[in-house]
Amino acid sequence: MTEYARRHPDCAFRQVADEGGLVVLPGQAQVKVLNDAGITIFSLLDGKHSSQEIARRVAEEFDVPEKQALADVEAFVAELAKHGMLAAPSEEVAK
Repeated sequence: MTEYARRHPDCAFRQVADEGGLVVLPGQAQVKVLNDAGITIFSLLDGKHSSQEIARRVAEEFDVPEKQALADVEAFVAELAKHGMLAAPSEEVAK
């Protein structure tokens, strides 16, 4: 079974009008600011969408080549993982 990246269940996310979004990191006194592309990616990290599916959505929404969108999605997901903003692969997700 393939596991897809998921937001950490303790991350608090809030979109701020059309200006971006804020994510409060689990167990930390830190807030990360997301731009529109970051919001799109972060909102799709539900354990049900592959990086390729997310990249396709980003490419369509922001009119960028899918190959570039995939590279951006993978880099963003790696950055989220580095900051503890993704769930551990072993944590169950309801499909």
